[in-house]
Amino acid sequence: MTEGAQEAERERRARNHAIDGLRGVAALSVFVFHAWLYTLPVVSVAGAERSPANDLIRELRLGLVLFFVLSGFLLYRAWAGAGLGRRPAPSGSTYAVHRIGRIIPAYWLAIVGSIALLYPIAGSPGVRLPPPELLPLFFVFAQNFSPQTLLKLDPPMWTLAVEACFYVLLPLFGWLALRGRATARAQLAVPAALLAFGVVFNAGLAAFDPGDLRWSKSLPAMLPYFAVGMGAAVLVAGRRPSGHQARALVAGALALIAVNVALQVAAGHGAEIVGLLRVVRDLPAAAGFAMLICLAATRPPRALAWRPLAWCGLVSYGLYLWHVPVLLVLRAAGLLPLSVAGATLVALPVSLLAGWLSFRFVEAPAIAWSRRTRLWGANLRGSAGRSA
Repeated sequence: MTEGAQEAERERRARNHAIDGLRGVAALSVFVFHAWLYTLPVVSVAGAERSPANDLIRELRLGLVLFFVLSGFLLYRAWAGAGLGRRPAPSGSTYAVHRIGRIIPAYWLAIVGSIALLYPIAGSPGVRLPPPELLPLFFVFAQNFSPQTLLKLDPPMWTLAVEACFYVLLPLFGWLALRGRATARAQLAVPAALLAFGVVFNAGLAAFDPGDLRWSKSLPAMLPYFAVGMGAAVLVAGRRPSGHQARALVAGALALIAVNVALQVAAGHGAEIVGLLRVVRDLPAAAGFAMLICLAATRPPRALAWRPLAWCGLVSYGLYLWHVPVLLVLRAAGLLPLSVAGATLVALPVSLLAGWLSFRFVEAPAIAWSRRTRLWGANLRGSAGRSA
């Protein structure tokens, strides 16, 4: 077996397949949400007919929140472990190399692919293109800062701009955590402060400028979701729940997610809680997701580690990057059934293939490069580099 093959085999065995399963859940829920959205007569969430089925499908957007909570948990737990004295502090320079290798090559390729696929079908339903002269903003994760590029080209990429901002600031958050005492209570101070800051930010946004998407889709607005994941990383360090506690975590998680969905549906039907939801947003669901992540990390359920689901999680980054261009191109060509089930049957296999190709030929080689690279320091050992 070659050295590369041995490294791939070690990586396969080291992965937490339940965490991959959660990634798969997040990616598939976002896909089905977009399969619904991009088969509407007019591609607009606001203009969609209110019905029980549409209300439930609309809430599959919560897969985006799950991705944010996962990022907070997986990336922060290296600092959480160091803050609790369980492992050495991670190297910020090596962390940077790992993030570059993991995110940027596949992301840049998806931008180029989206440009090549979507500009020729300009004017087709759902295709929203930025001015060509502003395309460079996408390559530096700055598309959220201009109304002419936000939610344009490949709309889900707005979340990558938010993630990139979080990646840049995370070593600072970790450094602040390492200034505290080696106790869980002290280590929770940083996530708690970030959670409070994000809630206050959203309260101010709701009061003064609720319609500005540039701010509502920014890192400060999404910070509570990352903070919940970071806090979960602290709480779960060195712990393994009992069977009774695991069942309680699942029940609590499902209850919180259900409450979140019920509140959002009620607001959509005219309940006077819109102002409240602009402040707390999807925090109940984020807390529920954090419970499931804690369980997956410490006592992995077999259901989440189911091989097809875990495989979807393995290729979830490429699936996430490519599925909307796939849906748009198929619709423009008249090949996309205008129903959720039909669109899923046609577009999901193509999107999964694109995700696998991205992982196999772009992401995996870039990740391997980042782990071999020692440009600024020793390689980071541990779960943050391996699992995120």
